[in-house]
Amino acid sequence: MIASGCGGVDRFVKCNWDPEMLSLVNNRKPTKGAAFFCTYDGPGKATVFFTGNSFALRQLPAVKESLKGKYKKFYYAARPACLTFESFNDGYSKYWQCDEIRNKTVQFLKKFKPDFLVITQKMSDNSRFTKRVTMEQARNDSTTLKVAEYFKMFSPFVKKIFVIEPHMTVGYNPATKLAKAISLGNPIDKYFLSLSTVERQVNPGWFRILAAMENCPKCVPISIRGAYCKGDKCPVYEEKTKLSLFCDNAHVSPHGGEVMIPVLKPIFDNALTELGLN
Repeated sequence: MIASGCGGVDRFVKCNWDPEMLSLVNNRKPTKGAAFFCTYDGPGKATVFFTGNSFALRQLPAVKESLKGKYKKFYYAARPACLTFESFNDGYSKYWQCDEIRNKTVQFLKKFKPDFLVITQKMSDNSRFTKRVTMEQARNDSTTLKVAEYFKMFSPFVKKIFVIEPHMTVGYNPATKLAKAISLGNPIDKYFLSLSTVERQVNPGWFRILAAMENCPKCVPISIRGAYCKGDKCPVYEEKTKLSLFCDNAHVSPHGGEVMIPVLKPIFDNALTELGLN
């Protein structure tokens, strides 16, 4: 299949519902689909807390693989649309149920005191992260200052805060387009985003995150753009296998997640060594 492994989120999440996390959310599992409070045990030394919106859901296998053998506890808390910087969810439709997790991230961190906090999320749907700015402008932006407050709030309870750069999103379903083109014997080399398009899409939110991290000693940004873009083109498929990097217009496929592992793993490994957890 062009987008192998995209169906059945429960199958790859394999959630072990965590009673301690649930105790902080009225002891109820979310009724919203694809929302989880899970924990996974491992043979390593580190405690990891991984969170975000639906980007986190689709990147979960890649992040776990990047830390394979290194964690003793891996907590996963995420739901579609809702940002970890929870006040930015104000005004979202009740459909997303973001109110259920208002102020919960810091409560989770205070309870578990993880070595790593890893955040990944799509921000381009939130108007506070879409206005184009330079890095200099981002440093004095009101959104940046609010994000910096969150990092300051999180920092006492963690040893490292990693934020993964948002990957690109596409105006169509790459898997569908690629499958049709290949079945018809048509070339697929037109299915890419230009680097300039990706910059317009990602930079407004990412620059604000980078600026907010400048005064956060525990913060580590993880840029993944280079894993998906070569020169001035960012293909939506892997050139050798022709497998789609996306399940839909906005979320990476398992293969698309694997692309970021060579970026994530050495950064995590260096931090583990620094903290004596490798």
